[in-house]
Amino acid sequence: MRIRARFNLFFPLLCFILGFWNGKYTRNCAGTLQSSQSKLINQIYEEAVARSHQAFSKNGGIIDATMISLGQGPKIRIWDYFGPSFNCISKERVGKIGDGGKWLCGVRTVLAHKPSCIVYSIGSKGEVSFEVGIEDKLPNCEIHIFDPTLTFDQKRIMDNLLRKFDFHEVGLGGSNGEMRIKKRRTLWTQKTKSVYPVQSLGSLMADFGHAWIDVLKIDIEGGEWNVFAKLCEEAKPIPATQIQVELHFMGDAKAVLNFFHCMEGKGFRVFSVEPNYYGRTAENAKLMVEYSFIQVDPSGKIVWENSHEE
Repeated sequence: MRIRARFNLFFPLLCFILGFWNGKYTRNCAGTLQSSQSKLINQIYEEAVARSHQAFSKNGGIIDATMISLGQGPKIRIWDYFGPSFNCISKERVGKIGDGGKWLCGVRTVLAHKPSCIVYSIGSKGEVSFEVGIEDKLPNCEIHIFDPTLTFDQKRIMDNLLRKFDFHEVGLGGSNGEMRIKKRRTLWTQKTKSVYPVQSLGSLMADFGHAWIDVLKIDIEGGEWNVFAKLCEEAKPIPATQIQVELHFMGDAKAVLNFFHCMEGKGFRVFSVEPNYYGRTAENAKLMVEYSFIQVDPSGKIVWENSHEE
């Protein structure tokens, strides 16, 4: 068994060396290397998930669902159990350094070579460095920005910075209707309105005739929990390759655990985590965290297209 394990590790390297020497790469070698990489990707993921589950159980799990510090007091946060578990070799930041930029996978290796792609940017507050970055790096992408909270000045700035995009004054919700802000302190929304029109993700996509989203960026200041709770109730897959979402702790650790359990079940793996510490107090770093997810199939291969069509 030890000899076979060593051979499995050595054979792809041997193929690469011979292929480089001969100026070509045989199909068998390529297939073996791809299979080896797939196994390694899944092994890293499974080990990361198992380690998180073991640590969570060892630390006592949820004792108080309102507490973001679990098991080890202030030394560990609930986010620590859900770190990056997928290796994206072509990960890069799109948008400015600091608050506003997002980590994407496959920008130059896949998305730049697609004849077209769909980007949904939901929630912006007029900060569009991410969208400007998409325009610069991926001019083939169709950008849709959704935000019913923008002021006149924010819309003007957005128009001046972006060349080609579609703006929609509607937000993302768990269902179609209105979102009413009763307790402003529980959310981080702008103080422009108290009632916002919202639509479900499926409804928005149907309106624009989209079957698949290549990049789904969501920053809706605490409204994400209701959105994903509805998406998780549905038996069908979430129609997106990757999701960049800022998670806001709202005092419910169980909702956080349910979210990550759902994402795991839907085939999404974390490839980037970044705390948002750009608020007025240090509390932001533990309450607001940027997550980047990528959808994979059971073999660990990234789902770049809509492979769920009937």
